[in-house]
Amino acid sequence: MAAPSEGSPPGSDDARVSAAFGQLHEKVQRWIWRQGWTELRDIQEHSIPVLIGADRDVIIGASTASGKTEAAFLPIVSRLAWDGAVDGFGAIYISPLRALINDQFGRLEALCEEMDIPVFKWHGDVSAAVKQRARSRPEGILLITPESVEALLVRRGPDVPKLFRSLRYLVVDELHAFFGSPRGKQLQSLMHRIEVAAGRRIPRIGLSATLADMRLSAEFLRPLDPLNVHILESKSSNQELKLQLRGYLEPARARVGVQRQSKNRSEDEADDDNETPESTSDDSPADSAIARHLFQTLRGKRSLIFAGSRNRVELYTAKLNELTEQERVPEEFFAHHGSLSREYREHAEQRMKEEDRPASVVCTTTLELGIDVGHIESVAQLGPGQTVSGMRQRLGRSGRRPGKPSIMRIYAKELEFGERIHPLDALRRETI
Repeated sequence: MAAPSEGSPPGSDDARVSAAFGQLHEKVQRWIWRQGWTELRDIQEHSIPVLIGADRDVIIGASTASGKTEAAFLPIVSRLAWDGAVDGFGAIYISPLRALINDQFGRLEALCEEMDIPVFKWHGDVSAAVKQRARSRPEGILLITPESVEALLVRRGPDVPKLFRSLRYLVVDELHAFFGSPRGKQLQSLMHRIEVAAGRRIPRIGLSATLADMRLSAEFLRPLDPLNVHILESKSSNQELKLQLRGYLEPARARVGVQRQSKNRSEDEADDDNETPESTSDDSPADSAIARHLFQTLRGKRSLIFAGSRNRVELYTAKLNELTEQERVPEEFFAHHGSLSREYREHAEQRMKEEDRPASVVCTTTLELGIDVGHIESVAQLGPGQTVSGMRQRLGRSGRRPGKPSIMRIYAKELEFGERIHPLDALRRETI
């Protein structure tokens, strides 16, 4: 697909149009031209013919910033535009994060505006008035979290068949983030209950990071019929990867204080950002050394710093801002986790989208997934990540521009060797 000459509409004789592009609704084609795209990405070329018929389950596997969302919604929006107005939602998009829903809402609203397809978002930060409007006149696309789907099914049971009787697609974003967790089991139950309410089988679309065995995604998406799930996987990535592992020694006395604080924490203080809670001493020499290196390396750039737990997010943000004040330079380090107010989180996200200003966000898993925060130059990981797929997802947040590498610096803290060191600490577990 090449850009048309000035004034020529998509599909005109002088525009070389790909086969997949030609299957989209005319207004979707025009939206693509207005974005300035000169071609569809490989995953989009493969997904459009498969999804346009709304008759099969599909897994779309691709790395971060590879166009997974558009690979799903270009054909979905085309199908909904051809179907016209119906009584009930045409597509439901389930996301693990409110911030990701907010981000996708803006992108989908822009795509659907010309076709008069309404887009609703539904989660804890959305007003009751918006939810009431969606319930009273359900149509278009609904963006929702699993917990809000559960609340809808429980509290609005009589309304559910009306909401989902015209459903054509059920989309789950960041499917791999649900694997092996109680939340994942809840999601599988919710998908089944939605189909029961609709009275028929609904095509399920899973958007996932590329995994070594994509059949795991198929087995999760349709547990009773995984062999009939169509798997589409992008093979176009040949991006350069740069990794650095930095180790810091911590005096045994400092770590003892940390462990004691961790033991005294109640389960009520545990994070809901899917990270391992960890308390950290405010005067840990290793933390201070890591903060200094982060400041020296990332100041003036655009980065994400994955700190693990909420208290470490706040600890490192405070340390970095103290260094900022000492150096008398503009503020450019911000915190982001699930307990912060919506206004603060959205301010950090918006600040990252201002590509003419340097900024770095210290976060939990809240920015691991596909939230658009603009061009990221590098990623920092404090301590080990929980999963390989999660670490690969974080690495893929950087280096999105052509010719730019993905960069990750991993910081590991270990106890100094001494006579009383525990054998497990002597194994350097975090480094391994």
